[in-house]
Amino acid sequence: MKKALTSALVAVCATALAACGSSGSSGSNGLSASGGSSASGGGTTIASKLVLGGSPEFKTRTDGIPGLERVYGVTFGSYKTLDAGGPLTINALKNGQIDAGDIFTTDPSIPANGFVVLQDPKNLYAAQNVLPLINKAKASPGVTSTLKAVSDKLDTNTLAQLDVHVITDKQDPAAVAEGWLAAEGLNKTGTAAQGVSVKIGSANFQESVLLAEIYAKALQAQGASVTTRLNIGSRETYVPGLKDGSIDLIPEYSGALLVYFDPKATAVSSADVYAALQKAVPAPLTVLGQSSAQDKDAIVVTKATADKYHLVTIADLANNG
Repeated sequence: MKKALTSALVAVCATALAACGSSGSSGSNGLSASGGSSASGGGTTIASKLVLGGSPEFKTRTDGIPGLERVYGVTFGSYKTLDAGGPLTINALKNGQIDAGDIFTTDPSIPANGFVVLQDPKNLYAAQNVLPLINKAKASPGVTSTLKAVSDKLDTNTLAQLDVHVITDKQDPAAVAEGWLAAEGLNKTGTAAQGVSVKIGSANFQESVLLAEIYAKALQAQGASVTTRLNIGSRETYVPGLKDGSIDLIPEYSGALLVYFDPKATAVSSADVYAALQKAVPAPLTVLGQSSAQDKDAIVVTKATADKYHLVTIADLANNG
């Protein structure tokens, strides 16, 4: 995921690079009414004064609440269940309903609002390459080659550009998908996927919807019969659907998906995460070739909060406040 970038877009990419890397699964929700103590001992921590917001699954993911506690000794005062880096989380952070949010690094709302991405020096967040998760029964050679052509063209800068069109400019994701495929020559009529019917789903945030539309229109151009089921929800909802055949294909992120299937996974680099993911994906599912595009989770605060508490990294949240 072509059009000239504004200075805001450049900031998106710079912000994405500033955030360190990904993902996780179950454990205690880590909420504390009384606040936590700093790694250096005793006292009230900065995090214990703050409200964190994010998706329902972030409360239990290995790189969510449990990971923040385990890796950084960070326990927030409370957690507000919102969405997966979407408008609910963005607006709650803007309006002061939360003090920190789990937001994806390519989200153009970060530079647009002057938000600060807290660096992740201990690599709580691993590589998060965009790739297709598919039911093996639908991974025909034609479907596989069509989606590989998409992944080969999709990089982080492109994804950030497309997100600006959809999230900031409020353009229709289907139209944005069509425009990008045309610009890359991936909309040419063919027969590679002819005779295949594919039900494509998405998670309930705009980038996932955009990626699902890209996959759908690329496969349609190659003769597949495609239906879409967008904004399904979290993995707890759509992974069972992939297994039972109610959906066939969904865009995913390598690191988060790995830890969903294997909570004890420790891989960090793109290559290592992908290799581990191929082994961890349960039958009857598989992952196809990954793109170089990455969109990581990040702990994001307003500039006012970062300045008030001198926050640069996630570790700073464990300091005495």
